[in-house]
Formats: sequence, structure tokens, C-alpha cells
Amino acid sequence: MALVKRGDTYWLDVQINGKRVRESLKTGDKKEASRLHDIRRGELWRIGVGGEKPRKTLVDAFTRWLREKDSKRSLSDDQDKVRYFSQRLGHLQLSDLTRDAIEDALPADVKPATRNRYRALIRSVLLAAEREWEWVDRAPILRTETEDNIKEAYISREQAERLLAELPAHWRPLVRFALLTGLRRGNLLGLDWSQINLDAGTVTIAASNFKTGRRVVLPLNSAAKAVLSNLEGIREGRIFHVHAITNRTWHAACRRAGLPAGFRFHDLRHSFASWHAAAGTDMLTLQHLGGWSSPAMLKRYVAFAPEHLQRAAESISL
Repeated sequence: MALVKRGDTYWLDVQINGKRVRESLKTGDKKEASRLHDIRRGELWRIGVGGEKPRKTLVDAFTRWLREKDSKRSLSDDQDKVRYFSQRLGHLQLSDLTRDAIEDALPADVKPATRNRYRALIRSVLLAAEREWEWVDRAPILRTETEDNIKEAYISREQAERLLAELPAHWRPLVRFALLTGLRRGNLLGLDWSQINLDAGTVTIAASNFKTGRRVVLPLNSAAKAVLSNLEGIREGRIFHVHAITNRTWHAACRRAGLPAGFRFHDLRHSFASWHAAAGTDMLTLQHLGGWSSPAMLKRYVAFAPEHLQRAAESISL
């Protein structure tokens, strides 16, 4: 049995090298289905018996990879990179995809760490095409750029107040709460009143919504509780009614506030960590306050203002 009609659609149903293959031919026209059947059966024969690799494009690989990784927590970030590469390289056959082509397609106006994230994504997809799906004989070997992991993008409390004054009024509670809790933008924008216990002074983030993949209960200090208490409206559903943090408005406010060039929303988390470290919060406590998975991850977020280091240096003498 090779050509089978199921409902209004014809299917291919063949045995190739002891392996049964059933695929929809996506047509109800028998003549067209017979033509597609012969083409596909020949391809399957060349692959299964002759050892020929299937002719797949990078878009084909992305489509399968996203389907198999649909439970991955960082999938939304991956999809942005998939769209980026699909626009530039998606039409290429995997067998024609070279290291130079990938390197030339990487964004040039970003930091080495960001380019490495793009490389990591396409590397994972191509290795799956080589080792799991057997679509290519060998995936291109991609280099990794040296990264500067010392993060200095933090602001002082005075700078934070200037930023808040320059932001649209409906953004201010969200940004102030971010500085007081260290929560990531995605967690903040999706924060629901059901996650808040003002009496206990806690916010709960589900495992599926937290980067470490575990449920966390974080404390709220009095200033963070005050931000929530001062919000108007019914206390149910979404807390912060901000649909998006647009880069244009954000960077304009940062510029007017005199903040470092390129200051990002995520750098509010760096500021939270640095303020706590400067105030004397020990690293283990701070790790739990911010929900970091390890001391090594926390160290990437902590930076000290020069005046704080100077005071520390003056704390001993002979």
C-alpha cells in the first residue's frame, strides 16, 4: 500500500529499508497526489537506501527545533533570533550553510556577549540537525567571542529618582517596584495580584515564569509594599497596566535623566544588586533576595560605586 486516501487528503504510506513512512501529501487530487508520491518515495529511497542526506533548509531546521523545544523557558528569546536568521539565511540548504555565512549574518552593532547568544542558538539547531535528525554530515564549527562579564550598568539612587521623574507617569510604579525587588521585566509585566501577599510581605513567582525553573517566594520591603498599596483600582488581575516598554520612550527618558548611554530596563536588576551589596547585604542573602541560581550568577550583577570602594578602603589603617 503506497497511496492512501484519508478523508479528503491523500497520504503516502511506504516501507523503506524496513521502516514505515506515513506522510500527508496535502492534496485531494489523485493525479497530483500520485506525482508527489513518486517524488517523495524516490527521495526517501535515496535517503534510506542510498545514504543521501535530505535536502532541508535552515527554516526547516528551525521549524522542527522550535516544535521539539516548545517547553523551553527561554523560547520567546529564541524565536526572536530564529526570525533574525530566517530573514537572512533561511532560504539556504543546510548543506550550503557555512561558518562564514553565519558569521557575516550576525548583528554587528551589538556586544560580543549578544553575538555569542545568537551563535549559541544556531549552533544548537545545527547540532540537532547533525546528531539527532541526520540531516547534515557535519554542522559548521562556530567560534565564541571573548566576553567582558564585569557588568557596570547600574545607577545611583539619585539617578533612579531622576529617571522616574522623566518616565511617563503610568510607568513609574513599575520601574520603582523593579528597583526595589530586582524582578525581571517579564515577571513584572505579567505580575498578578494573586501572587502578592501584602500581609506577609511576599511575591510568589511560579517555576514556569522564573528563569531558574523553580518557584520562588521573594520578600517585599516596606517601600515595595507602599508602591502596591498606592496603586488605584480593583486589586485583581494584572497589577501593572503597561503593555510594553518601548525602547524609544525608555531611551529618551534615560537621556534626559543623564544616565549612562545604553542603560537598559534589565540594568535596574543590576542596580538592585549593587545597592544591596553597598548597603552591606551579604552575598548569600542577596542571592536569595533576587532569586539568583548561584553566587557566580550574582557576581555578574554586583558592581560598586567608586565612593563606596573608597570608604571601604579607609576602614582600616596602621
